[in-house]
Amino acid sequence: MLWSLIQKNKNDIIYLSLLLFGVFIGPYYRKIQAVEAKKWGGTTIGLTLILVVSGYSAVHPILSASLGILAIKASTLKYCHIVTFFFMFGYLFFFRLADKFGFSLSSGHTNLIEMIIVLRVVGVAFEMNGSWLAMAKAKRKTDDVVEPVNKDERDDEFLELINPGTLDLFHYTFSYIGLLTGPYYRYRTFDDYFHLPFSKHVDCFSFTIHTLKMVPFYVALYLALSNVQPLEYLLTEHHRNRSFLLKIIYPWILFTAFRLRIYAGMSLAECVCTSAGLGAYPVQAKNRTGHGPTVGYLKLKQMSDDQARTSQYDFKTVESMDVVGCEAVVTLRDSMKVWNKAVQYWVAMVVYKRFPIKSLKIHAALFVSVIWHGLHAGYFFCIYFCPFYLMAEDIYYKLYYKDATGTKKKIIGFIMWFLRSNSESYQAAAFLLLTFDRIWIYYSSVYFYWYGVWLAFLIVGLILNHIDKANKRKKVAVDTKNVGLDN
Repeated sequence: MLWSLIQKNKNDIIYLSLLLFGVFIGPYYRKIQAVEAKKWGGTTIGLTLILVVSGYSAVHPILSASLGILAIKASTLKYCHIVTFFFMFGYLFFFRLADKFGFSLSSGHTNLIEMIIVLRVVGVAFEMNGSWLAMAKAKRKTDDVVEPVNKDERDDEFLELINPGTLDLFHYTFSYIGLLTGPYYRYRTFDDYFHLPFSKHVDCFSFTIHTLKMVPFYVALYLALSNVQPLEYLLTEHHRNRSFLLKIIYPWILFTAFRLRIYAGMSLAECVCTSAGLGAYPVQAKNRTGHGPTVGYLKLKQMSDDQARTSQYDFKTVESMDVVGCEAVVTLRDSMKVWNKAVQYWVAMVVYKRFPIKSLKIHAALFVSVIWHGLHAGYFFCIYFCPFYLMAEDIYYKLYYKDATGTKKKIIGFIMWFLRSNSESYQAAAFLLLTFDRIWIYYSSVYFYWYGVWLAFLIVGLILNHIDKANKRKKVAVDTKNVGLDN
């Protein structure tokens, strides 16, 4: 029984073992004093991990990253982000369609590494271009630093020119920290790790243990739930003949198992960062996932070693998952904010904020998110349905939940949580089944019920919202009339 369980989850066990290896070597890596030796050490470990995970397929992440770096350096700062974006996503298409060109397809774990490589190479190109635009706007041609007016106010997006050399781009791209599963972090965070004193003084062990202690719980629950019934059970005749209630409940189990698997992987990935000390900043900087400090960054860079020693730290910069939030938040909108936060930051920074057509920003962000995940129909069904559900959810949130209090708020909150969870499970079924034919088999077995529920949900919400606005207008008119009579 145990052996069959190990065989079934062999690839995941190997992958988790490599993440644990990254956690284990973190304290030793952190102690390396020489900056160049430390960079080369992280890069060597990263390349070794790619080779161990991917074998011959390692050529893809190594080649794509190397060519992407060359594309950055061969382009001007004005256009490097556009050239790099299209090249890296073009290679990602080739990588995933390799069998169409006579090459063998790579494993799922190599795909994860390639996805992280894309985030890093494209992300740093946008950092370079964004900082160049900010410096040009500030018209400080004689100085690479733009001093904020008030250091207690929120920092601008870019405060310095970011233009790393080819070798530094190479080290950033292939550093073992965050390479296997993320989280994504900016080049600025990577550079700060080597030149600022924070990693020397933060209590890395306590942060790592705090996150690591939950991983056995996630893994145990995942193994228990994943062995109840396999994903393929959704496609069987036996499943089609079960009661409608059981058929709509089953994706809840599948999605719960999926979340636990993600929680375990993401938690270990965060531990790789915390054990090495990468992403540690003083709490007064009001750090944000992916971005890092948002207040007083330039002042932090001037902090002395004695000040750094007495500072209080956090690792919010490399925090990917808010597990409690993922399970407890009431709305899908809030759920999206706490799920894989580092990647969402990348999508917002690279796509949403920079897309030139305002009305298409959300569609561009969703489209890039879909193709980054993969080329399967399931990703479109899952990710592209979110805005439609949000249309209805926002109405009910404003009408009934936002201003509610006490028991009423708890009851409405539970109903919205239940509907949100059901919607996510329904969408996750498509995400996991991947192909259109498999999705059709399951969705048709439950009569595409959630699309009907959503449509009714939206129509009723629009009617209620219209009635509420009409009542408010009448109330305003009556109040105005009464004021007139009083006068």
